[in-house]
Amino acid sequence: MTIKRALLSQEIAKVKLFLEENGLKYDKDITETLYIEEDNEPIASVSRSDYIIKCLAVKSDKRGENLAGAILSEMLQNMRQEGIDYYQVFTKSEYVSVFESMGFRMLAKTKRVAILEAGESRIKETMIKLKTRIEKHLKASVNDKSIGAIVVNCNPMTLGHYQLILDSAVNHDLLLVFVVEEDQSLFSFEERVAFVENALKNQQKIMVLPSTKYMVSQLTFPSYFLKTIDESEYEHAMLDAIIFRDYFLHDLNISKRYIGSETETVMTAYNSILKTVLKDVIVERKRFMLNDVVISASLVRKLIFENRIEESLKYIPKQNHELFLETVKCKYDGYKQPNP
Repeated sequence: MTIKRALLSQEIAKVKLFLEENGLKYDKDITETLYIEEDNEPIASVSRSDYIIKCLAVKSDKRGENLAGAILSEMLQNMRQEGIDYYQVFTKSEYVSVFESMGFRMLAKTKRVAILEAGESRIKETMIKLKTRIEKHLKASVNDKSIGAIVVNCNPMTLGHYQLILDSAVNHDLLLVFVVEEDQSLFSFEERVAFVENALKNQQKIMVLPSTKYMVSQLTFPSYFLKTIDESEYEHAMLDAIIFRDYFLHDLNISKRYIGSETETVMTAYNSILKTVLKDVIVERKRFMLNDVVISASLVRKLIFENRIEESLKYIPKQNHELFLETVKCKYDGYKQPNP
């Protein structure tokens, strides 16, 4: 049995077809693919995107021959050689036992799919660090306080985000604002966090935190960044909601999570899933408007791309105007300074 790395376009094409026959698809972000073939056709394959293992498949009549274990061992060895010491996996439920036998720990599962992790960093350690940081800010136990939460991308931060956060904060001793950490947006994570922290720096009842790799990430909800969603990806988004419920909600004593109403397909689907999993924890607010125009980050980005920077400022918190202009100026050629 020889394990091969798919490098040539015809090799990748064969793996793609094999995955389709097994109800999977070859993701665009894949950085490495291994496969085993017989009679010039794949009978097992596995891929990864950085530290995320995905797309494990074994031909139905070859299961029971430890092909999954063999090809996974090879992939893990390659990752260790690159200095990767933490691994996450998104897989069909039927392969969970294979990963568990290799030391992976379950994070969340549905009837069809599961997310597991292994290596140096674990979700429990992440939650302990978050809890310690929050309690230091509170000078009290989270269990003795009313805690709310909101998850935002803020690409960039708008008046809509700002008002939703302020309106939500009045209901709690502390509102946790989780900024999506994944760098898949027009503005980087550092830039987006800077927008949020600058706008909220005088709000003592609000704490800005990174979302971590366990919330709205390439592992838990890749469709958020692709802006497309199909039936299989609904399951993926369900796992994101389950992880929030079982860890963030439980460990940080979060009583409410606030969301804004959506019209875009992926986010409408995500909101629906959050309501299904988190039930009455979810509080949905209507989108904020300015002069009968719905305020949204996508509108601001559109104005930026059209070099209508001055016009976009009316949708940005006033305290962020200077920072916003500096950030846009650094990012884009052809930037025009707004009139004073």
